[in-house]
Amino acid sequence: MRRETFETPGELTLDVHVPAGRIEIETVDATTTEVELDARGSSDQVAELLEDARIELREVPGGHELSVDVEGRRGIGFGFLRKLDVRLAIRTPHGANVRSESATADLRGRGRFGSLEAKAASGDVDFDEVAGDARVEAASGDVRVSSVKGDADVSTASGDAKLGRVEGKLSARAASGDVSVDEAGGGVEVRTASGDQRIGSVAAGSVDVQSMSGDISIGIRQGSNVWVDARAMSGDLRSEVELGDEPPAEDAPLVELRATSMSGDVTVRRAQ
Repeated sequence: MRRETFETPGELTLDVHVPAGRIEIETVDATTTEVELDARGSSDQVAELLEDARIELREVPGGHELSVDVEGRRGIGFGFLRKLDVRLAIRTPHGANVRSESATADLRGRGRFGSLEAKAASGDVDFDEVAGDARVEAASGDVRVSSVKGDADVSTASGDAKLGRVEGKLSARAASGDVSVDEAGGGVEVRTASGDQRIGSVAAGSVDVQSMSGDISIGIRQGSNVWVDARAMSGDLRSEVELGDEPPAEDAPLVELRATSMSGDVTVRRAQ
């Protein structure tokens, strides 16, 4: 195992490149960042990985950037890494920003983070709280973020996207994966092909959702009015909320909903 400890006061960005394996990042009440890199496999290959991995801290305006790249200075290939079970664990101060790029590695973040920018192929991305913006791209991996106080931009192919509360604007795209959002605070734009869409609760703003064959379910918060332009070509259109042709003039928050599904159902309901 290789261990490194760095003093990281001020704003911190973690720049992590682990093509295969597992990445676990935990935020704590501290001013130091601890990095532990380990792997299982051939002892010679593990020794080569640990020696060649690049773990470097550099100062940037306002704080620091910590880079962890297991491909190292000599550019260890993905085929080499697939023979090993790589584990990267980072303990870092609350509010750290995360940038990550991986292939099959799973990325897990526990605690409170500043911003999140992650790209993954078949690996999953799973985070707790993001105080800023979150941008995640995945192919077959699943995406889960419990809370985003800024904007969220998520795209997947066959993976599912599950978001808790998004306070800013939400943009989500998926092919065969499902998109689920517990609570949306700002504007919403969701596009899926065969994946289903579920928005548990929205209070105000523009909601624009489209799907080819997936079902769409939208929850309108109690006390909010809704103006709807919905089309379900061969699916059913159902609403538990009274609908009108014109936006209501009352002072209550207004949700402007535009929903289109080719063969899926569209359901508008009151949020629980």
